Amino acid sequence: MHKSILKIGSITFVICIFISICSLLYMSYQASKNPDDVPSLLGFKSFTVLSNSMQPAFSAGDMVFVKDKPTAEIAVDDVITFKAEGRKLITHRVVGVSEQGFITKGDSNNVKDEAIVKPEDIVGTQAFTIPKAGYVSKFVSSPIGITLLILIPLLGYLLLEIHDWITRFLNRKEKAV
Repeated sequence: MHKSILKIGSITFVICIFISICSLLYMSYQASKNPDDVPSLLGFKSFTVLSNSMQPAFSAGDMVFVKDKPTAEIAVDDVITFKAEGRKLITHRVVGVSEQGFITKGDSNNVKDEAIVKPEDIVGTQAFTIPKAGYVSKFVSSPIGITLLILIPLLGYLLLEIHDWITRFLNRKEKAV
C-alpha cells in the first residue's frame, strides 16, 4: 500500500513538472516569436513584481497574473498592468478615470503617476497573485534552474523505479528458496 501511494505521488509529481516545463517552453516560444507581445497561457499573462510600490497588495518577488478585460469594464480600484515608456510594464491601481484614460497610483506611493494610461497601453487586470513565485520563476528560467527542474524529478523517478525493480527481484528470490 505504502509503495503504491509513493509511486502514485512520484508519477503525479513528474506529470506536474512535465506540464510546468511544457508551459515554460510554450511561453518562451511565444516570447521569441512575438517579442513585442507579452506571452500568455490560457489567457493569463504573468509578471514578476520588481518594486514595492504596490505594498501591501503585493511585494517585490511576487508573481502577478493578469487577464484581458475590456477597457469599458475597468473601474477605480482595479489593479492594471500597462505599458509605459516604450516596453516598460507597470502594475498599479486605478485611482481615477478621465476622458484621456486611466489615472493610476502605486498603493505605497504618495503621489499619482504622472502619465495618464491610455486604453491601448493596458495589458490586463490583476486576476491573482502568487507570493514570492517570481523568485522561483527567475531561478527556473536560469540554465541551472531548468537543468535542476528536469534532472531532479527524473533522477527521483529513476531511483523509485530501481528500488521497485530490486524489491521485485529480491521477492522472487525469496519465493524461489
